[in-house]
Amino acid sequence: MLGARARLQVPTATTLHFGQWLGWPDWLRNGTSLVGEGPLPQTLSFADDLIIIGNIIDNCDPLALVAKMLSAPRPVMGTAGTLSLLHAPNLGLALRTVVKGIAMQNPFVLMTLEESEYRIGISLSPPWPMGPLFEFTALTALALVYRSVEALSFADPAEMLLETRLCDDPATQPVLAGFACRKVRSEGPERLSFPSQWQSITNPDHDPWLWALAQSKIEALQNLAREPDEVTRVRDAIARMLASDNRAPRLKQISNALELSSRTLVRLLARHGTSFHALVEQERKAKARLLIADSAISLAEAARVLGFTDMSSFGRSFRQWFGDTPGNVRKAWQTGVAMTE
Repeated sequence: MLGARARLQVPTATTLHFGQWLGWPDWLRNGTSLVGEGPLPQTLSFADDLIIIGNIIDNCDPLALVAKMLSAPRPVMGTAGTLSLLHAPNLGLALRTVVKGIAMQNPFVLMTLEESEYRIGISLSPPWPMGPLFEFTALTALALVYRSVEALSFADPAEMLLETRLCDDPATQPVLAGFACRKVRSEGPERLSFPSQWQSITNPDHDPWLWALAQSKIEALQNLAREPDEVTRVRDAIARMLASDNRAPRLKQISNALELSSRTLVRLLARHGTSFHALVEQERKAKARLLIADSAISLAEAARVLGFTDMSSFGRSFRQWFGDTPGNVRKAWQTGVAMTE
């Protein structure tokens, strides 16, 4: 049902923690393309990730793993999610990035961010009948969101609300007890919500550069998850040349590096709904985010590293990317008023 996306590679993230807690049993790899034994690799395909979750449900108590997530010293997530949570300017931006990362890692679950005047919530529903596979995945995702909100809100968790179809199931009561909030039975999606004003709670550990790094990692993961291998190959070549030459690569340079004709490369990218210029701009924007967040790098040096010959052309491109000048964006980020781009 995932189609071609089943083969796409993603970070192992939370599954790595599950494997470690279980002691890396041999059955963890049953039915997957993975060989060997011991710890799982840092990346794996969507298909293998889903099969591993199925193996966990079949061979152990999956609810015990969710309970452990709720009592762990910190939220159990991948590097990008952890960086986002630790260094976002406020709870709202941290939560949006964490939800984006969870949704990217779980294409077999429909995840929606819902907002009203007084409440904000995250709801999950299955794209097709999934039975216990959805129950475990949804509960895991809600546990991650709950711990993320709990870590940064410094507010009364009783003001959060968990709506779940598992509310009346005796077997789930021990794990649901780990959600120190109000719980009601859901007749629709699984949902966790909290007061809207919590979004503005500031993070005293906000670090502009690490926040920018987290944003870049999430964006790179999104590209990886939605792009076919041949587009990723072009993107990687652009990123390497931009880093080595400190200027935007030309189409001819990349086509030569990939041993393709320029016309073939243009057609290839068009077939997948993108263009050479779009990929170059995305890579420059990602690099610009890190350079501007690092106050030790002057704006003139940032422009040079990105391949701009003068500050005016740098400023024009930067305003297209982030909606303001490099100086204003740097000042805003340093004072914790991070932009959503």
